[in-house]
Amino acid sequence: MKRFHSYLAGFAVSLSFLCSVAHAASKPALTVKLIPWRTRWVLPVSVGGAERKLLFDTGGGLTLLSPDALKGCDAWGRLTGFRMFGDRGDTKRCSNIRIGVSDYSVVLPAVGFINLGKLNPGDADLDGIASLNLFDGKPVTIDFLNGQLTVESPESLAERTKGMRHLKARLNREVQGLALSVMLEVPTSKGPAYMELDSGNGGTVLVGKQVAELFGLDPAKEAKQTAHFSVVPGVDVDTEDAFTPDIILDGNLGMPFLKRWVVTLDLKTGDVWVAAAKRPS
Repeated sequence: MKRFHSYLAGFAVSLSFLCSVAHAASKPALTVKLIPWRTRWVLPVSVGGAERKLLFDTGGGLTLLSPDALKGCDAWGRLTGFRMFGDRGDTKRCSNIRIGVSDYSVVLPAVGFINLGKLNPGDADLDGIASLNLFDGKPVTIDFLNGQLTVESPESLAERTKGMRHLKARLNREVQGLALSVMLEVPTSKGPAYMELDSGNGGTVLVGKQVAELFGLDPAKEAKQTAHFSVVPGVDVDTEDAFTPDIILDGNLGMPFLKRWVVTLDLKTGDVWVAAAKRPS
């Protein structure tokens, strides 16, 4: 009997050890708390050893920093992109800039300049924008309701996405392939439309004038409208803050959509999963 109890105790210890190993294996690579910034979020980073605050902008494409954050950089050449309203943006570039996010760091092949205070005085205290190219090739999860960003490990990605809805999407690369954003596939009666996931858009859902009628919206109306359409059954865009401007995209899904979801983006494969966001109990 004593031997049986000894075997039982040994089995329990082994089981406990295996469970802790499995738990450790499924831990994400990194979890970062985002900082509230009105209707959006700020990502705390380090650049050249200095702490910086960057607007977390999943629709930004390129990570851009203030002249102060890039002080000492030997700027050269030009990077050119187009904003969704069709206006062109040019900036000189800095090469091989290391940006740290807690224990994670990456050397970006190109970083451009931006002065957010000139664009919006309310953003003057920010040092730039952090775009998805910071995490190029990595799987990341963003809880847009509670402000948490997670860089997943292969094991935590598999565990995380078990109960999530898979959505069709495309990785969008502009600016000579340096930029990175995600375009969600949204069905219409004519075929799939593609809408950008944009956490830099704090208050609206935009549907391009050219496809507005396919989503039951009035392309001629300048005031906001109520939009309701499905990405897949159970994952809906439902907002009273939709507009139908003349943009070069089919659409742009800002925080009125994103804050309802926890979104996992595999920035290597283009896979996207979502689950309903919940406030902690």
